Amino acid sequence: MRASKIDLPADCVEQALATATAAEPSARGSLYHDLVVGRRLELESLNGEVVRRGREHGIETPLNFAIYATLRPYVDGPPILP
Repeated sequence: MRASKIDLPADCVEQALATATAAEPSARGSLYHDLVVGRRLELESLNGEVVRRGREHGIETPLNFAIYATLRPYVDGPPILP
């Protein structure tokens, strides 16, 4: 977040990795739970924001872009198929 001049702790990466490592293997994020039951996804404010900020600062965000592009058709619930 240095590109946005947001002050983060020096060990923020280590903190994030520790949180992820401590999660149960069966744990799922809120996007998963919303997707499964057909609720509106918070995709724009989560992965979409990361992608937009990355573009703004010339920083590639391939994982977040892949998540965003994959889930975009489901942002308002399952798409209606013909």
